[in-house]
Amino acid sequence: MIFQGANPIFYVGSLSYKLFGELISKSELSPEKIYEGIQKLEIVYIELDANKENPQLIFESLNSTGLDLTQADLIRNYLLMGQEYYRQEMLYNKYWTRLEEMLPDAMISDYVRDYLTLKTGIIPNKDDVYNSFKRYYQNLQNYDSEGFLEELTTYGEYYSWFKFCNCPDVEINDKLLQLQKLKSTVVYPFLLSIFEDFYIYHKIEKVEICKTMDVILSYVMRRLLCEMPTNALNKVFATMAKDIEKFSDRLLYEKVISVLAGKKGKTIFPNDNILRERILTKNSYKFAHNQFVLEQIERRKSKETVEFDSLTIEHIMPQTLSAKWIIDLGKRAQETYDKYIHCIGNLTLSGYNSELSNASFSEKRVIYRQSNICITKAIADYEQWNESEILARSESLIKDIEKIWSCPSGINNTYLESDTRTEFDFSDEVNVTGRTPIELEIIGEVFSVSSWRDFLKKTCTFLYEYDSQIFRSLIMHNDFKGKSIRIIDDNDLNMRVPLKIADDLYIETNRSANEILNYCKLIIEKFEGVEELSSYKLKPV
Repeated sequence: MIFQGANPIFYVGSLSYKLFGELISKSELSPEKIYEGIQKLEIVYIELDANKENPQLIFESLNSTGLDLTQADLIRNYLLMGQEYYRQEMLYNKYWTRLEEMLPDAMISDYVRDYLTLKTGIIPNKDDVYNSFKRYYQNLQNYDSEGFLEELTTYGEYYSWFKFCNCPDVEINDKLLQLQKLKSTVVYPFLLSIFEDFYIYHKIEKVEICKTMDVILSYVMRRLLCEMPTNALNKVFATMAKDIEKFSDRLLYEKVISVLAGKKGKTIFPNDNILRERILTKNSYKFAHNQFVLEQIERRKSKETVEFDSLTIEHIMPQTLSAKWIIDLGKRAQETYDKYIHCIGNLTLSGYNSELSNASFSEKRVIYRQSNICITKAIADYEQWNESEILARSESLIKDIEKIWSCPSGINNTYLESDTRTEFDFSDEVNVTGRTPIELEIIGEVFSVSSWRDFLKKTCTFLYEYDSQIFRSLIMHNDFKGKSIRIIDDNDLNMRVPLKIADDLYIETNRSANEILNYCKLIIEKFEGVEELSSYKLKPV
């Protein structure tokens, strides 16, 4: 307990008394053993002068030497310290206890990180949530600790719905379940904002929020199916609440579509052409969400109740070909097998995997015809199973996917189309040949740059000052080996245009625009959390 004068700053006595009482009542130890244990306890009493000392700073210093507190522990103490005891009790019982009932302690840290992302548009590093919170809280106006805790608890309830899929609205909860299946937590900051508008301010109708979540689900699922990078979406949803403001005359889902329609490079919304091309050529069996995709197709076709938990993925053409299968597939049996064994058209849902195993197609058809699973029963309509049948079924399933996770009108992108934007994230794929950088931003620091060499210099200089130990470790990293000489080295002997970053640390700057940009990306990737908070601008074309 830390005291400020005669008042406890953070009072835990009554809580500890209750806890010890419960533990002793459940313990099988004798009174003598318990007494011996109590004698080993040490009590530290620290009295502070409110006019001279900062109890929160002392608390942080004391706890930094022992077992690390969670980011949530530090935030709670920050909000409660300095309050009168009765007010601490009131705030803790009314708000924080409620928050802990909804979310486990470790999850509160993740929640506050997403809350701060929504409020600031910047994604805090997981280990820096507390410091990010302090910076945000100290700049708040017209907010006291109770007002902040009240809002934090309100948003916390929404966050618990996201995590545990226990939203009171069944239709909305079903969409939360789908997002959870896809493990798409990057959308949470934006969902917090629209749930507040729906449940607190009643600014939007239920149909709007459902349509908006459908657009988000389509965007996320199509990108997963096309194997596009998921980390590129962090900033998309970190700034979505702010980005939609420019479309004030539209409905919520129309605003979101307008923002996503403008995405390029690694953040595009894949259209039907891109989706079809990627699915036809991908190994759908290794796709983490393959069963979820087939289940969603089945849910929209079946009129019967299907126990999906008991189903598994079945290969129609089996993974091990029998002599009968080789004969049926014909002269191109091995080629057909190699090309189509794991494609989506050769996969279905079944509860009889062990029985089907390597059975011939004629034997499987008998079992398929009796299935209560529509997408499996329909396979029995095929007379044989070969390349043409597999492709036909693939096309049919792709059409179902296009309908379920539809591409909104206005999305007419191509993955490699010319990009005329001027602002980019480091996760974007863009050809910068012939283009000039004018600005660089790294975790909030903005630099003017005049050339790609200047871009490289300022990136490296800043990151070396940010963490010299990590930067020096790149000297031995294979990513910077180069074709003939190292890009980062402890000497400049073989470099054509070396740049000295520090003693025994040099960078080769004689590289093309795209090479410099890609090396900057590689360097930034080595600093955890920096890529998400960095961007750059190019001179308009």
